[in-house]
Amino acid sequence: MNQLPLTLEQLAYAATSRVEDASLYHHELNDAMQQFEINTHFRIAAFLATVAVESGHLRFVEESLYYISPERLAKIFPRAFKSAEEAEPYVRNPKALSEKLYDGYHGRGLIQLTWRTNYQKCSNALGVDFVTQPERLADPKYAALSAAWYFASHGCLEAADRGDMDEVTLLVNGPAKLHLRERMDQYAVALLA
Repeated sequence: MNQLPLTLEQLAYAATSRVEDASLYHHELNDAMQQFEINTHFRIAAFLATVAVESGHLRFVEESLYYISPERLAKIFPRAFKSAEEAEPYVRNPKALSEKLYDGYHGRGLIQLTWRTNYQKCSNALGVDFVTQPERLADPKYAALSAAWYFASHGCLEAADRGDMDEVTLLVNGPAKLHLRERMDQYAVALLA
C-alpha cells in the first residue's frame, strides 16, 4: 500500500471490512485521499485505521442513537443525563436524542462528523451545504470527502507522518481517545495492506 489508488482488495484488507462494504467507498476514498494529500504509506494507514474504527469497518456512516434502555443511555451520556429517569424520553427516539446531544448534528460520514460548527466548516471546505442537508454526509462520496477533509484539516497528516496513532486518535476523538487500542491494532493491519 505504498501509493494511490488502492485496489479494492487493499482497501478491504486495510479496513478489515467486507469487500461488499469496501466497494461502496473504493473510488470515493481513493479520490478523497488524493485530494487531501493522504498519499504516503503512513498517512494512508493512519487514515484507513481511523475510518475503519469510526465507521464499524465501512458499515456505518451515521451514528446510531437508537437506545432501548434509559439506564444505558444515562451511563453512556452522563453529561446529558443525571439519571435513567431523565433519559427515559429519549429511549427509542433517535431524533430527539440527536437534538439533545448534538443540536441535531450527530455523527455522520466515515469519521462521524459532529456539531453544527464542524458541519459548517466542512460545508465551506467542500462547497456543499451539509448544515441544511446533513443527510448528504451519508452519501459515499461525501462520507469519504468529509473524512479526508477532517483528517487533513485537524493536524492528522503530521501525526500520521510520525506514525503516532495516539495523537491521531486525540485529534479525531478528543481527550477520551475512544477505542485507542482498536485503532492502534487496525493501524498495524493497514500498514500491511
